[in-house]
Amino acid sequence: MKKPPGSHHRPRGVSRRRSDGRIMSWRYSPPGVRSSRLRASKTPGRVADRAPEKRGLRGDCHMNRIVKLALFVLSALVFVMIGVLFVLGLRLSALELRSFDPEAAIEAASRHDAEITRDAFGVPRVIGAAGPDAAFALAFAHAEDDFPTVQDALRQALGRDMLAADESEAVTAWLVQALGVRALVAERYDSDLSDEMRAVLEAYADGLNYYAALHPHERGRDLFPVTGEDVAVLSAFYSPMFYGLGRVLADLVAPDRPREAGRGQELQVFWLEETSDSELGSNAFAVAPHRSEDGATRLIINSHQPVEGPVAWYEAHMITRDGRLDFAGGTFPGSPVLHLGANPRLGHAATVNAPDLIDLYELVLSDDGRRYRLDGEWIELEIEPARMLVHLWGPFAWQVTRPVERSAHGPVIRNDQGAFALRHATHDDIRSVEQAWRSMQARDLSEYHAAMEMLAMGNTNRIAADRDGRIARYYGARLPLRLEEPGLDWSGVIPGDRSDLIWTQFAPLDALPHMIDPEAGYVLEANHTPFIVTGTDEDPDQADFPQSFGIETRMTNRALRAVELMASLETVSREALLAVKFDDAYHPESEMMALRRQLLAMDWDFDPALQEAARVIALWDGRTDRENRQAALAVKVFAPITTAPLLGIEPPPLTETFPAAVERLMTHFGTLEPEWGKVNRLVRGEASIAVSGGPDVLRAVYPAPQEDGTYRMAAGDGLMFLAEWLADGEFALWAVHQFGSSNRPDSPHFTDQMDMFAAHDWRRVPMGEDAVRAAAVEIYRPGAR
Repeated sequence: MKKPPGSHHRPRGVSRRRSDGRIMSWRYSPPGVRSSRLRASKTPGRVADRAPEKRGLRGDCHMNRIVKLALFVLSALVFVMIGVLFVLGLRLSALELRSFDPEAAIEAASRHDAEITRDAFGVPRVIGAAGPDAAFALAFAHAEDDFPTVQDALRQALGRDMLAADESEAVTAWLVQALGVRALVAERYDSDLSDEMRAVLEAYADGLNYYAALHPHERGRDLFPVTGEDVAVLSAFYSPMFYGLGRVLADLVAPDRPREAGRGQELQVFWLEETSDSELGSNAFAVAPHRSEDGATRLIINSHQPVEGPVAWYEAHMITRDGRLDFAGGTFPGSPVLHLGANPRLGHAATVNAPDLIDLYELVLSDDGRRYRLDGEWIELEIEPARMLVHLWGPFAWQVTRPVERSAHGPVIRNDQGAFALRHATHDDIRSVEQAWRSMQARDLSEYHAAMEMLAMGNTNRIAADRDGRIARYYGARLPLRLEEPGLDWSGVIPGDRSDLIWTQFAPLDALPHMIDPEAGYVLEANHTPFIVTGTDEDPDQADFPQSFGIETRMTNRALRAVELMASLETVSREALLAVKFDDAYHPESEMMALRRQLLAMDWDFDPALQEAARVIALWDGRTDRENRQAALAVKVFAPITTAPLLGIEPPPLTETFPAAVERLMTHFGTLEPEWGKVNRLVRGEASIAVSGGPDVLRAVYPAPQEDGTYRMAAGDGLMFLAEWLADGEFALWAVHQFGSSNRPDSPHFTDQMDMFAAHDWRRVPMGEDAVRAAAVEIYRPGAR
């Protein structure tokens, strides 16, 4: 067969020298003519016949053909394997799924008029011409202090657009798609949010994009440019996690997955992490002038969060030159608003409550599993694919697709027990960020009440006070109006074949159990029932509210102590109020003290070590001050039992926790009675400080066990504020943070408030632009530091 020229012939005169010095040459034979013989000379320049070498060459060629065949087969196998991997989900992927233009980010930043001031503690106090400018500066300042955590938080909102780093991020990407959060925001962003709110969200995104453009070495993959919708998605995604959606999903999808007791103090935002799915507490107090010893109005803001991570408090202050905003408070990474704090006219504290905001419906499926029965008819399940892309290495990623099913109730999850549809209170609401924005600008209790009427937040108690001496305890909750029917238990699984059980309306604010301007002159909140606040007839009556609301009736230890201590004060001085806030004791009726009584009633005579330990428990006075020598054993014995329900696990028995605590203390401290402060530590980097407090005391310190036998504070008091409107009209705001304003270890503000926090001390917060500028040690425009 005719072959193209040069396919296997070399032209005349082409030669090469062998390694033994001989010259190998080829003579060209035209196509169709027998090729020339290979001739080699024994000496350079002489060509002679070498038949034996020709036979050797034929052997070499045969071997080469075998090698080539093997390589071909191997290559084919590799290609087949790659093809199989691609069918299974392997993908070539860009390391960034979004295209970021730094020049465009810098151009967008030039449109904002804002400054950042830093006080002696490094706290950012931003000043903008208007709200969006202040939000732009807030984003930039937060990025300066903790850019990695801000990025980690916002990545959770990406859904299918996330190039996940690991399985946990892939699960979050699935969850965002299963709950339909991005789709909901895309649908309602323009209609449900005000023009001002959208401008604030987009300006906040501009601030993050600007920082990313100026610091490319800190910029993570696939997030930038951040959009206003991303910020709104994060807010909408977080909202149901605060009222327990994470635990419900975990129980449905992975009911047997263990939860680690040592990490039980963390708020579960990643929903399947081995953590608790709710913060373990918050405190708040407000005292009106007529109950205050000096005629002042006071507000204590004390929300408990993890001390580190995506829902740890970050302190900031937002001021606008249009006069609408002068608010100092706390926020979370990725949020353009401050969720609690005060302006010179009004302050508000936030805690979570626990009404029934989530319903599970058990579906009746057709034989093929594609339809569900509703009102006697078969309805097709809505099905769409969820995509999770997990980065492997280089340009490779692993794509996993899972169907997301939905019924008229909401997303559907199948497990071994059947198919269950999920409906939660904020499933169709993206306005929680706007309610927070309006609350910051409220100038009196009436305006604050109007913001609360939005009911855009799923579950949030609010304690508010204003300069006119008005105080309030709001039970804020987006409570579904459910069908009241004998025998129907809304706290359990609901039949999924009746459309009249799919609620669409919510109770108005005025239908909830609030206390506004009570004659008692104070209100308090410690994650407990709203039906016991002052212990007087002014407290809301449980009988006035439908059982289907699921309003909690539980009293925490903090609530028992707070109610008792406040009721005992005829008038409330500043010092007395702070003593209540920093109280470190367990109430006799608390679960902790009940466990103490139970342990002491048991017989430990069979083991001398446990008998001695029981003597130590008998000496414990129920307090958790740093000098207490029995608190370490008591907390180590009882805390695993009291926190187990919050983890969704079965409480271990005393017969297990008691000897374990004894062994742990003896192993690491050589005594059953170390000072509590040697065990209970506030730790960051190389700094480790003794702290008073414990789980569910008013001086809240939720501990995580460490390998050296100590406890590290994992959650609790954290960022706190004390707002005071004095009788002479002066406003004073005080604050303290458990660590400092920066999350960067090389910053002087990484740990500069730890001593102050441990000593129950405060620092004064400057309010108003003039005072903020006067207190500043640094003033700069974003990007010009």
